[in-house]
Amino acid sequence: MGRGKQSVTMTTITTAKASDFLKNAELRETLSCKNLTGFHLLKLAKGGVWRYRYSDITGNRRVATVGKYANLKPEAAAEIVHNWIINNVDPLADKSDRRDKAHKTILDAERRTLRNYLDNYYKPHMERSWKPQNVANTYGRIVGHFAPLLDRDMSTIDKADIDDWQRQQEKKGRAYTTIRRSYGALKTLLRKAVQDQILDADPLAKHKLLEPTLKDQASTKSDPKKSERRLLTDTEIQGIHTGLELFAEEIRQQRRNSRKHGKPHLPDLDKVHYPHWFIPFCHLALHTGLRPGDLYSLTWKELNIPFARLTKVCEKTSHAARRERKPAVVDMKLNPAIKTIMASWHKDQGVPQGGLVFPSPVTGRQLDQQAHKKPWGHVKRLAELPAGLNFYALRHHFISALLAAGVPIFTVAKLAGHKGVEMILQHYGHLCPDQAAEALDIVAKSIAGPVARPRAKGKKGKPDNQIGGEDKAASDG
Repeated sequence: MGRGKQSVTMTTITTAKASDFLKNAELRETLSCKNLTGFHLLKLAKGGVWRYRYSDITGNRRVATVGKYANLKPEAAAEIVHNWIINNVDPLADKSDRRDKAHKTILDAERRTLRNYLDNYYKPHMERSWKPQNVANTYGRIVGHFAPLLDRDMSTIDKADIDDWQRQQEKKGRAYTTIRRSYGALKTLLRKAVQDQILDADPLAKHKLLEPTLKDQASTKSDPKKSERRLLTDTEIQGIHTGLELFAEEIRQQRRNSRKHGKPHLPDLDKVHYPHWFIPFCHLALHTGLRPGDLYSLTWKELNIPFARLTKVCEKTSHAARRERKPAVVDMKLNPAIKTIMASWHKDQGVPQGGLVFPSPVTGRQLDQQAHKKPWGHVKRLAELPAGLNFYALRHHFISALLAAGVPIFTVAKLAGHKGVEMILQHYGHLCPDQAAEALDIVAKSIAGPVARPRAKGKKGKPDNQIGGEDKAASDG
């Protein structure tokens, strides 16, 4: 205490009185303080406990435990009670609030785990507005690639966690493009968690992946699929047509045999233009360069036969509508050849006013995304085409043929269903180096001036037409 100040005793219970009380008092007997109403010491079987008896806001009598005698001296215990009194604190209610807050903190942490949010919030969100295949792919990617983080509170995931995760993925041999795609899926989930107010902020908002390894950088530069992005040869084109014709005849012959041997009720496939959906499917891919996914979901409203017009929102960018952005749209006029083929298929289907162009013959619903692979393999075998020739080669041919014909890259991008030219330049730029050279020649011609004549070795600084009188006269003339 400072000079001139007297010690103020907060409680009449001293250490000596408390010690004597605990030695001689009966079990459950109390020693009350005369200064602080309700403050007292309770005798227990072993030692004692400080308590505070008071009335709550409703008038009910309540008793709060302050602490054990062994841990708190009389003055310390009295000071706690004194603070409760002067601050009008209900200690039991405050304790209950703290307990509830602690419990809520635990529940919130459990709710914020990556696994809980993914299963109970994010997956239902995806199922509501995403395609089933995209839902399955994204869910499987997050569960499979981020297994060590699934039971973590998302708010605690930080840069170190992602760096460690990336290194582990690289050790497993995953390509940088795969790692980047998986990380992008996680980032999208975290942004949605912020929107859902599960997280206050995205913990990885400013984090970027580590740079690609040297191996990945070399792989990106080499572009292993570059050889696939090319024009089909004349032999390959002819082989596709031959294979489709043989495929059609094989199916017709099978049907003839079936009708002849006990199944006359089956439709006569000799009366239709195309006995199998894959035949017009393949022709349309070859003429339009549409992706298989776009062919499967194509409707007769998008393929307008009377107007010979194809207008298709690309499935690959259809998610843009969820974000209120414009998706990529293929809009092209059908050439006479493919218009005739599709008009014939339209008749084969009974001239439907709407619905899918290539519905399942069994269910009438959309075909499986891999349904084309089996007939495509059979067509290749019939035509003796290379087994490694991918169906996607038809799209590569479409883009490559346009570039080879000198069609502007922006137009090619639009016809191929890209919103910009970046993908075309990145993957097909090797197909049009001559166009770049021609463009440079055009620029050179546009800025060319008069051809400069060499200076004579006569007088310094004067062009040769100023050295002799005849040249000067000729120049003046």
